[in-house]
Amino acid sequence: MIGIPTRTKWIVGLVWLLALTAGLAWGWSRGLSTPQILVAVHQVVSTHPLAPLVFIVIYTLRAFTFFPAMFLTIAAGSLFGFWIGLVATLFGENLSAHTAYGIARFFGTSNPDSDEAQQRLAPLRRALRMHAFPTVLTLRASYLPFDLVNFGCGLLRVPWPGFALGTLIGLLPPMLTFVSFGASVEFEAFTANFDDFRPANLFNETQLLVSAALMAASALIVWFAQAHRRHLTRR
Repeated sequence: MIGIPTRTKWIVGLVWLLALTAGLAWGWSRGLSTPQILVAVHQVVSTHPLAPLVFIVIYTLRAFTFFPAMFLTIAAGSLFGFWIGLVATLFGENLSAHTAYGIARFFGTSNPDSDEAQQRLAPLRRALRMHAFPTVLTLRASYLPFDLVNFGCGLLRVPWPGFALGTLIGLLPPMLTFVSFGASVEFEAFTANFDDFRPANLFNETQLLVSAALMAASALIVWFAQAHRRHLTRR
């Protein structure tokens, strides 16, 4: 549906690697170990009153960096807890989706069927245009790559209202699942026993069970959305 140039991937990956290396080097130069650096960053971010707002801005701008959205969603749960993490992710992820959609729609071709490769996508494009909401809802709830759906819908010129509503509702199942998973991570307990790591030290079992239940619920939503879309396409 959409391809990101290999050179762009390498450049973005290199920038993230350099930023991470610089942060670790700064901590090491002050005599901090890697676990201590992680704990310090986690404590500063999770306790700062403006951190959720900064997180929303970072999530929105993430569309320009191709950084995996799933990691930010999990981080929200770990940093802010389930409820605040969910609200921050709800705003950030939707804004990021609309940013990527707008970029693709603005820079995309005005004639999506102009070559043979795009003509193969014609059935999907028709489904997205005629039944945008249930189709986008299904794509979202199916845990497909976040940016693939965003940029793809923009390039295929999916009507914005259907994209917006399908994104808002369809993102909830994976969002709830990954934020809950992040909230289940006992980060401080994990770093306190970094040298003697055990899986039991990493997760809150109750929250982890909630994540599993949410994933099962999202599977049911996908099934109902697909059934509804098939019903619409027969009409």
